[in-house]
Amino acid sequence: MGGGEEMLKRFGIILLTIGITGCFGSAPPVPVRQYILEYPPPLAQEGPATGDVLKVSRFTADRLYASPAMLYRQGAYRREAYRDQRWRVPPAEMVTDFLKRDLRQAGLFRAVLTTRDPEEPRFYLEGWLEEFLEVDEGTGRKAVLAVTVALRDASAQGADGLVRFQQSYRCESPFVNQGGEDFAAAMSRAMAQFSSQVISDVAKALKKAGP
Repeated sequence: MGGGEEMLKRFGIILLTIGITGCFGSAPPVPVRQYILEYPPPLAQEGPATGDVLKVSRFTADRLYASPAMLYRQGAYRREAYRDQRWRVPPAEMVTDFLKRDLRQAGLFRAVLTTRDPEEPRFYLEGWLEEFLEVDEGTGRKAVLAVTVALRDASAQGADGLVRFQQSYRCESPFVNQGGEDFAAAMSRAMAQFSSQVISDVAKALKKAGP
C-alpha cells in the first residue's frame, strides 16, 4: 500500500509540473506589423526618348539587408532589428520594383522589362543595395538608402562603351518617431529622391548613347 501511495505522489508531482509548464512556459506570440514603401510615381515625359527596351535586373543586396528585417543603427559597430516590425518584402526587391515602376512612368523607353521577359533589350539596368536602415547619430533620426546603379548598353562595341554609367547614390530623409510608420514614410521619401536621380541620369546617358 505504501508503495502505491508513493507512486501516486510522484505521478501527481509530474502532472503538476506539466500543468505549470503549460501555463507559464510559453509566452503569446508578439504581433508583427509589416510595412512597404509608398510614394507617387514621377510624371511621364512627353513621348518616349528612345524606341529601345530596358531590362531591369533584380537588385542584389549586402547580406545585412537580404531579409525583410527593419534595421536600425545602435551606435558604432552595432546593427539591431525591430522584433515587432519588418518590411513586407526584402528591401532590394522593393527598390527594384519601385524603380521599375517609375522608369515605366517616365516614358524613357518603349518598354521596361524584367529578367523574366524573353526579349533581348539594348539596355540593362543593374543595382546593388548597400544601406537601407534607420540611423540616429544624436542629431535626429533619418532613413538612409544607399544604392549603386549601372546602365549597360548591349549594342556598344568594346569595353569602354559597354557601361554607359555607374553611379553610387545615397539618399537620406529625417523623421521623428522611432521605427514603424514614420520610418517607412521617411524611407519612401528617400526612395523617391533616389528614383528621381536615377531617371535623370538614365535620360542623360540615353542622349549620349544616341540611336
